[in-house]
Amino acid sequence: MGKLEAVAAATSPSGWVGLAERVEGAAGNMNAHQVTKTLNALCKLGEAAGTISPSGWASLAEAVGRNAREMDPQNVAITYNALSKLDAAAAAAVSPSGWAGLAEAVGRNADEMNSLNVPNTLNALSRLDAASAAVSHSAWAGLAEAVQNVSREMTAQGAANTLNALVKLEAVKAEILPSGWAGLAVAVEGAAREMKPQELANTISAYGHLDAAAAAVSPSGWPF
Repeated sequence: MGKLEAVAAATSPSGWVGLAERVEGAAGNMNAHQVTKTLNALCKLGEAAGTISPSGWASLAEAVGRNAREMDPQNVAITYNALSKLDAAAAAAVSPSGWAGLAEAVGRNADEMNSLNVPNTLNALSRLDAASAAVSHSAWAGLAEAVQNVSREMTAQGAANTLNALVKLEAVKAEILPSGWAGLAVAVEGAAREMKPQELANTISAYGHLDAAAAAVSPSGWPF
């Protein structure tokens, strides 16, 4: 059991309520790293997230919007990822200007995103309509270039999540060059034996919708 799990197991219901109140009170003073770390932890601690009140989510959403333009690639990816997995109230509390700030951060940071940041960001954007609607054409192009840059380094989960997200994100799919699809094919072929059943199912399903991706798979890559 990890440290986070051990602390969670020892925390009482009243302890979670007290923690939620502290989070709400502190959100107004959080910086980019702190709000990202808080959202990521809440994503992993269902008991804690379940005690956050609507006003608490609003305070955290305000902190996201206030700090979005200061976020680095990891902060951006983790924040999007957390908002896509937390209670719907968390994402619903983010204002249009908050999503716009995160979208601007995507465009600014896309060329520095690594093989973990890219899949997490794309996967989250495929689930968050308000977030994806705020992303500019140039930011989508930046994400497409990032896919091309890091695809060959992706894990089994990263490759599966990226392909699955691209089925839904027409704006970024349209920007991916043949070299990008080739890189994803290499990642899939290299990681196929490590794929969990759901990842394998998502990958095969995605290839059924992405002609350019399927065409990039080598003869030896079929079947995985």
